[in-house]
Amino acid sequence: MIAVVDDQRRIVVMDEHGEIHRRLFDDALLWGSWAQHSDPDVHSWPAWSPDGTRIAAFRIARDGHFSRVWVTDLQGEASAEVAAMGNRVPIYLQWSLEGTRLAVLSQDDQQLVLQQADPDGAQEDLELLRGSPLFFTWLPGEQIAAFVGEGPPEQPTMTVLGSDHSRRELPGSPGNFCAPVRLARGVAYVAHRHDRIVIMTASSDGARIAELEEVIGLVAVIASPDGKRLARAMSPDGTGSPYRDLSVLDVDTAEVTPLTDMPCEAFLWLPDGAGLVVASRNDRSKEVTWTRVALDGTTEELIQLVPTRDTRVYLRFFEQYSPSHPIVDPAGRWLLVCGTRPGSADSPPRVWRVPLDGGDPEDLGQGLFATFPPPAPPE
Repeated sequence: MIAVVDDQRRIVVMDEHGEIHRRLFDDALLWGSWAQHSDPDVHSWPAWSPDGTRIAAFRIARDGHFSRVWVTDLQGEASAEVAAMGNRVPIYLQWSLEGTRLAVLSQDDQQLVLQQADPDGAQEDLELLRGSPLFFTWLPGEQIAAFVGEGPPEQPTMTVLGSDHSRRELPGSPGNFCAPVRLARGVAYVAHRHDRIVIMTASSDGARIAELEEVIGLVAVIASPDGKRLARAMSPDGTGSPYRDLSVLDVDTAEVTPLTDMPCEAFLWLPDGAGLVVASRNDRSKEVTWTRVALDGTTEELIQLVPTRDTRVYLRFFEQYSPSHPIVDPAGRWLLVCGTRPGSADSPPRVWRVPLDGGDPEDLGQGLFATFPPPAPPE
């Protein structure tokens, strides 16, 4: 199954052949549970629960003045509003590792707001942080690691929030880096320390700190599926130009293994850790080329697309979105991307299921964004 934002911004669950299994958050089913609007609500960023039994998503009135988070089971029989944001702009949501909490990011004028919600709707949502910038990830034990700028713009902090709402600041001052990265043991982040920019690792209690690599410019980092390696790339001039020098860092030894110098918009680990999928764009072209890159540096082009707006946002903030909204099949067989093929600009965007072994992409129907569920738990 996959969750898809269709061309009407409804959320549907499809099977592997593109057949619609269920339309979720159906207005006809929810009419008695929320304020009525003249036009149907729109939806964004469906996120599967860790056990794959529920989906959370933003619901927004078409006039943009009423946004909230809904959670539903896959049958659409148990749906509930679990967080409200009023006129704030919904940005991003992520399930806790245990599936017992949702963290919700929204924009309130010039600030970002992080709130915590109960996916069962039994408890009121709680505001946790407010500032700009604000990126985060869940850690075990319902802890949150957050890169947050609450004071002067030049003094953001990397903060760990405990399940008891305690707060601990980690060393270094995060600069141009975005989301903190969850590791097998602790968290990785990029920070200014001792007049250098370094990739750092820390245990969640701050007791164990290590510097992995000194870097320059704008840096992107994501963790391997086992949390023992980091893929990182750099944009030395820091102006938003494509990342280069994609390499793999061993978290324990700090050994750096170069992979490719191809320009990268984003990169995603394969589930078995045997390589990455890289999205790249040349010059000012709107087309994005998706390529599989093995750990020995060999490459295989998968598909070229003009991405949808949702996909462009995903690529811009891929470090934040990729752990919670996977577009690579957990079994390592497929890539899910949405957009139009080159030369088809007037056609509606489609959902493409792309074989990672280099076979022909399969058109699953119209759609703006699609995401896989998490891996099935072992029996």
